Amino acid sequence: MDEGQQRVGALTEWPQVLREFGIDPAEVIASVGLDPGVLDDPENSIPFTAAGRLVHAGATRTGCAHFGLLVGQRSDTRSLGLLGRLMRNARSWGRAVQDLVDNQHRYVRGAVPYLLVRDGVATAGYAIYQPGTAGADHIRDGSVAIGFNMMRELCVALPDEVSLSREAPADVRPYRDFFRVPIRFNAEQSALVFPARQLERPVPGADPRQRRVLEEAIAKYWLVASPKVTDQVVRLLHPRVLLGDSTLDAVAHCLATHPRTLNRNLRAEGTTFRKLLNETRFEVAQQLLSGTHINVSGIAAALGYAETSAFTHAFYRMAGTSPFEWRTRLEPRGVAGGA
Repeated sequence: MDEGQQRVGALTEWPQVLREFGIDPAEVIASVGLDPGVLDDPENSIPFTAAGRLVHAGATRTGCAHFGLLVGQRSDTRSLGLLGRLMRNARSWGRAVQDLVDNQHRYVRGAVPYLLVRDGVATAGYAIYQPGTAGADHIRDGSVAIGFNMMRELCVALPDEVSLSREAPADVRPYRDFFRVPIRFNAEQSALVFPARQLERPVPGADPRQRRVLEEAIAKYWLVASPKVTDQVVRLLHPRVLLGDSTLDAVAHCLATHPRTLNRNLRAEGTTFRKLLNETRFEVAQQLLSGTHINVSGIAAALGYAETSAFTHAFYRMAGTSPFEWRTRLEPRGVAGGA
């Protein structure tokens, strides 16, 4: 997969968090190979893996197990620039979330926000699909914190639950103090969970006329090359492999194309749907094995395998070792979070 990109956005808050720990941010930025001035402008873009190294380095230097939460909790729709303005003028909270889902791939390639509704429950989550991303726990924590602030801002309500796909840190008080709702650590997804009916709540102060102006502006702003079909498919697969909705037909429907056409386009890019599905399952399995205490049979079930043995065999084909052995070989991760 090509190297993803991350719009600086909320990372403009990263230097101030370091300063509050008495650490010079310029030194830490330089240590991960970035220009110290790159975080000054939220419209700048950096490699997604560099963003991961940045938050990983911040967590390591501060010794703070909730470093990503500290960065994310300072941001809301304002960190999204033009897209944030569009969301603030959406008809409803659900439309605002969909604005983010529809447009975020222009800002970030390496992770994906998603909205899924099932049995009257809405899940607004964030998944990383860029392989080998350092600091993934902290990126997800920060992203869920931003989503939480957006929900308070645009929905004027709190979720019923916050789920985090990471081990519970030794001190969970910063999470409880910020979210103030039940938190489920060691979850399959990092997401806000709330009644689907809340999606219809109107956004306070939304201006329909301003919305039309912004829709035209954002259409012009996004006159850039669309991501490859492979990237679009991987973005759709990552949240769906955990929800049993990762079939070729389902993904083709989301892309408004025929399954045969989708397969043909993927072959033209040197891959297949089956290969991307297997790789996505493997990547998500690694994230759950390294970042949570979910047992192997639980991970197998979450990924849609009927039998744990089938998951073990599939994992072995990709990694050359069993999921249990792969997990036991991991070094202690410390405060910096998962890779």
